[in-house]
Amino acid sequence: MEKQKVKQLIKSYQQTYIFAMTHIHQAISEISANTVDLSIEQFFVLREIATGDEISATELSACLNVNKSAITPKLKKLEEKGYIRRERNKHDKRAVVLTITEKGNSVYEECEKQLELLVNEWLEILGEEDSEQFFELFQKINKSVVKPKK
Repeated sequence: MEKQKVKQLIKSYQQTYIFAMTHIHQAISEISANTVDLSIEQFFVLREIATGDEISATELSACLNVNKSAITPKLKKLEEKGYIRRERNKHDKRAVVLTITEKGNSVYEECEKQLELLVNEWLEILGEEDSEQFFELFQKINKSVVKPKK
């Protein structure tokens, strides 16, 4: 690909990333201001825990592609707020797994609903055909670029 197109792609990605993260942050902040006091990073951690059965901190850091030391303070905050709990692994008593609490699940569902509304707005702007193409391309990028790096 020619250099100018690569530069345009990088700029477009940067603008899209900043736009999306800003709007996601605003949506979560609106909920947080009213009820939950949750940062966007804490939401992403909570989201990973909520979408699985049990997960270890090591598995969580791998899913989020961050160092385990970056996850630890977020887990501590989520546990202090009563959104998650640490439990002994039923199969390996030496290991600890993370699970979501009822309170945490309620917060997760509220934030997830806002996130889905936001993304649906964007998809409506694109229209059905472009949304499908976007989805297929996003899946292809995830499968061929993101997943192999993990």
